Amino acid sequence: MKIHNRRYLIYAAVVLLILALTMTLEVKLQNKYTSSGKREAENILQFYSENMMLQLKGSLNEADSLAQTARIMHGSDPSWFKTAAAPLLEKEEVRYVCLIEGDIISAALPESEFSGQDGQNLKDFSYIYTLAKVVKDIVVEGPVELDSATGTREVFLFLQPYLEDDAYMGEVVVALDSNYVLQELGLDYLVSQGYEYELWRVGPQNGSKEVIAVSQEDIDFSHAAKSSFYLPTQWNLSIQPAAGWVSPAQRTGILLFCGLSAALVLGLVFCLFKLTRQRHMLKQVACRDIQTGLFNYSGFTDSLDAWLSQGDSSIQLFYLVFEGYTQMAQQMGHDQDTAFLQSIRRRLREYIQNPFIAGRLDSGIFILAVREDMTEVQQEDFAKGLSLELMLKIRLKNEKSFLTARYHYMRCQPGSGAADAVSAVIDAYYTKCSKESPVYMLTQKCRQLIEGKSNVVFDEYTDPGMMELSKTFNQYRKQVEQLAYSDPVFSVGNRPKYLRDTNMLISYDKKRRFGLFCVDICSFSQYNELFSADIGDAILQEVVNRLSRLLGTYLYRINGDVFLGISLSDEPEESFAKRLQLLLTSPVTAGNASFALQVRIAVCQYPAHGSSPEVLLDRIQSALRFSKESGQKIVIYNNKLNQAIRIEADILRRLKSSIHNKTLEVWYQPLSKLSADSYTSLEALVRLPDGKGGYHSAALVISLAERSGMVELLGDYVLKRACRFMHSHGKELGLERICINLSVQQLLVENSADHLLRLIQESGVATSQVTLEITESILIQSIERASATLDTLRRAGLHIALDDFGVGYSSLNYLSNLPVDVIKIDRSLTQQILTNPKQHALLKSIVEMAKINSLSVVAEGVETEEEQKMISASGVQYIQGYYYARPMPEKELMSFFNGIEKNTK
Repeated sequence: MKIHNRRYLIYAAVVLLILALTMTLEVKLQNKYTSSGKREAENILQFYSENMMLQLKGSLNEADSLAQTARIMHGSDPSWFKTAAAPLLEKEEVRYVCLIEGDIISAALPESEFSGQDGQNLKDFSYIYTLAKVVKDIVVEGPVELDSATGTREVFLFLQPYLEDDAYMGEVVVALDSNYVLQELGLDYLVSQGYEYELWRVGPQNGSKEVIAVSQEDIDFSHAAKSSFYLPTQWNLSIQPAAGWVSPAQRTGILLFCGLSAALVLGLVFCLFKLTRQRHMLKQVACRDIQTGLFNYSGFTDSLDAWLSQGDSSIQLFYLVFEGYTQMAQQMGHDQDTAFLQSIRRRLREYIQNPFIAGRLDSGIFILAVREDMTEVQQEDFAKGLSLELMLKIRLKNEKSFLTARYHYMRCQPGSGAADAVSAVIDAYYTKCSKESPVYMLTQKCRQLIEGKSNVVFDEYTDPGMMELSKTFNQYRKQVEQLAYSDPVFSVGNRPKYLRDTNMLISYDKKRRFGLFCVDICSFSQYNELFSADIGDAILQEVVNRLSRLLGTYLYRINGDVFLGISLSDEPEESFAKRLQLLLTSPVTAGNASFALQVRIAVCQYPAHGSSPEVLLDRIQSALRFSKESGQKIVIYNNKLNQAIRIEADILRRLKSSIHNKTLEVWYQPLSKLSADSYTSLEALVRLPDGKGGYHSAALVISLAERSGMVELLGDYVLKRACRFMHSHGKELGLERICINLSVQQLLVENSADHLLRLIQESGVATSQVTLEITESILIQSIERASATLDTLRRAGLHIALDDFGVGYSSLNYLSNLPVDVIKIDRSLTQQILTNPKQHALLKSIVEMAKINSLSVVAEGVETEEEQKMISASGVQYIQGYYYARPMPEKELMSFFNGIEKNTK
């Protein structure tokens, strides 16, 4: 009964929840319709407000033209006003025209009705006249009662002051019939569109609401859409649909939709409830063994977990195995097998007096958990008695056969999981069996090999067949290890063997130091490219032979031409490295050729530089990379190198963060155009703060970006920032071009030309205003792959500059073949022209050859006046350097150019 009552309560709660959700949905839909209607009304209000302002200040403001005339005629005889206002008074809607000079009324027309106002002071009239004097702008007021000699009329007053040097001189007042003004405002159109309206203003003196016009009296506009404008008092126009923000038809649709939604949700909840009940029933079935009615593995572990969660320490676990049961079951047939299995549950209940859980894990394998505190002797007696109770007794071929279960038992530990407890008792059972079964022992050792264990040894047995099988496994294991841990070409260890050997060395003695040496053959790929792969392999084989003399079996090939070795000797690392270098100094003979090898050697030490094989490998590879970059042939990993690596990591982190947050600084250095004697170009340069008040080297930042794969991201950032700066300030600064450095990696990316052009076009700058600078040495190495991209960029209007010209790759002969427009002479050449006549002659030759090939020349790094004069005389078109200006951030650059402009003036 309680279960039924609880179920009904759940049903009621679900229904109430659905009703609450339905009501919420109804409110949200009504709010949505209301919001939509208000947005539409606000659009109409915006149009009306702007239109009314234009009309009241423009087309309906008849006082404006008279005020302009009054400003001109101020101080003359006011009789001119009568003549000027005559055409205006002929209009039917004009009720009153008045000229006020200073604070005194000079003329009030028509004279037949308002002549008595002449000479009166502003203070004798409504505050609105004084308001026009204060705000010095058009004031509109209405509808107000206008008293005249012939009666009272309802009008709108238009008061237009006229000024002289922002000083109030007087004002012109025109009164228009209120019905005419309201008709011109076109408020009746709102009614035709289904809206009620209310035009009102806030009284400037007391803040009260003064209704000007309303579509229908006694309507509440508190929820209406409202727009305000100022003349200068605050005027407000409120509108709302005549049928309400949610129409009856919409309300009916909402109710219908919500009702259908509620019915649909109720149906889905009912189906979900039925599905949940079915799943629960299936789960109950899924956790049981069909043949015995006992739990299966998952059902048993779930039930045991429930017991263990109570912290009970008196749970005994028994594992029983009927070995050979499958074969016997086939012999005795289906009926006897079924009868035996179905009897097990009954037998257990009869034998066990305490609470228990029983499960069938496999064909003849059972497990029990009994809640009873037992000693080890009691556990043995219980298991033995249970084995006898479950004994399989059958008659086969008129002979009685018996099958008794083997068993193992253990106490469940509090806090452990059921799965762990089951695994523990099973492992313990088979560990015990393994002492009696050599086949099982061999199987376990094979599994250990599969798991990757390397210290597996197959034992010797007295049985000849088992002995032969064990020998075969040992041979096979050695062959597999040879394949897994040996380089297939040169029969030395590979990277996995290095990891295994180093792990063994460390685990054997964690305090014993050893040295790790990495040998890299410089430019090894040239041997394969210029000769053949066979020649390359012969060279490597000779290297292996020589290195083996010092490193023995601790030699590994971890990459194509990179070898790793472990030295256990106490010889200092630097001395050992020099011996390795000397060992490889003598030429290597391969085929009919002899080769003198150049090698780099990186060194690190355990445990000083790492506590694991992986960390040591990472450190020595860092040292090898430092060797390549610095040109040092032997590099020993140390704290200084570690600090350099940490600095590189910090630079990459700061670079990535500043690009992501768009805080990376871009500075600009002006280029002087000698023929114009002015700065016509800028070079964009990246500047990354180091967090200590300074900046990291731009060359280091770019180098790290190229190595880490961030150069495209960095290049795109600088390109976009520089182009946007050129678009925003280029014209006002008199700049012709912005020069931006480009990494060759950016050129070699697929569709790089389209990508770069799209970024430039998105910035708004013309392609003819952009020059892309490429380092000469890197371009020459990738000229074939980069030429097509550079040609595409040049055809699109960009200029290409060859940076660092003269560093070492330069040849005047290929200038005509390079896809460039500008060459930039490197500082290393320009700084020698004062002291080295050959360098001066070379500079002149470069300039002459550039002219022949229609190339512009930029001299970089000019710092002194003497250098500037000599380089200018050589014929270069542009000069860049500290002599003219250092690189500057945007604000400082703007100030720099402003200062030049002031000095010029």
